[in-house]
Order: sequence, then C-alpha cells, then structure tokens
Amino acid sequence: MESLTIQTPRMLLRPLVPDDRAAYRRAHEASAALWAPWFPESPLGQTADEWFDRKLERTALGTREGIERRLAGFLADGRIGGFFNLTQIYRRSLQGALAGWSGNAEVARQGLATEGVIAMLDLAFAPEPAGLGLHRVQANIIPHNAPSLRVAEKAGFRREGLALRYLNIAGEWRDHLMFAKLADEHTLRFLP
Repeated sequence: MESLTIQTPRMLLRPLVPDDRAAYRRAHEASAALWAPWFPESPLGQTADEWFDRKLERTALGTREGIERRLAGFLADGRIGGFFNLTQIYRRSLQGALAGWSGNAEVARQGLATEGVIAMLDLAFAPEPAGLGLHRVQANIIPHNAPSLRVAEKAGFRREGLALRYLNIAGEWRDHLMFAKLADEHTLRFLP
C-alpha cells in the first residue's frame, strides 16, 4: 500500500513525498482562507511548510500502522487538486473509516473534489490487495459547508443524522451532519 496510486481522468492520487513541498505550499497558500472555517486548527496560523511536515509524518505513521491513508490528487500540470483522507481505519467487526477531503481553491468548482472522493471510496471498498476491503465509510460535515455537502451527495453518501457539538473546529464546538456509504452501495470506477 505504501506505493499506492489511483489514476482518475484528471488526477493521480498518491501519498505526499518530500519532493511535493512546493506543490503543497502553493495549494496551502491559495486555499488557507477557504479551509480556515472547516479545520480544527486554522491553516492561517501555521506556515505551509509546518503543515506539510505534519502531513508527511501523519501519512507515514498512518500507513505504517494501517490506521490512515492520506492521498493528494495531482493534476497534469503538477498542481494539487485536493487532499483525500481515510482516517481512523478500524478493522475487526466495524471494517470502517472516516473520510475527509479538501480541495485546492485554485481549481474549485471543477468537480475535482468529487472525482477524488470517488477514487478514495474505491480505495476503501475495493478488495485487498488493490484496496482496503472496508464495509463502511463515514463523513461528518458542518451543516453550512455547502461545497462539501455537495461532494458527499455527488459521491453517493447517505445522510444518517446530526451529531451535536461533534468537533472543535476553528475554536468552536460545531454540529456535524453524519453521512455514510457502504461497500454494497458503491460502484468501483478507478480500481479493480
């Protein structure tokens, strides 16, 4: 899995590597204001290099321990179209994970986030060794985050409920709408 890549029509999704620092910095600087209302810690308060170093560490640790898969979607011109994460991967009786994503403001409203989320769901649901063979993926979204709500809808997530004061985001405990998708509700598009 460490060399995992997923090719979509417009992006190559893969884990970040040290040589991606400049592309990450560009996406971070272009998107920091867009991301600030939706992140636990404001990206405006840290440099792009600090965030990049954290992402590299978390990607390596999460992959090694089998608890996370963090991918960046690279466009043909070298820019990052978005970030797509499966975290809190839990095996045993749950066989599930939490999904998260963020798009690059430079290429917003082009459907790249939806394309990346569908590829991420392929990774989650495809049988091993191509995928993780999970049963369930959940996504939790702040109710007024209209772009992410639209991505969840277009990727086929079902709304399951409302979690009151679920996460501390940008300094406040925020309600989140809970969405999920099961393996038998997903049609693989980019992985076998």
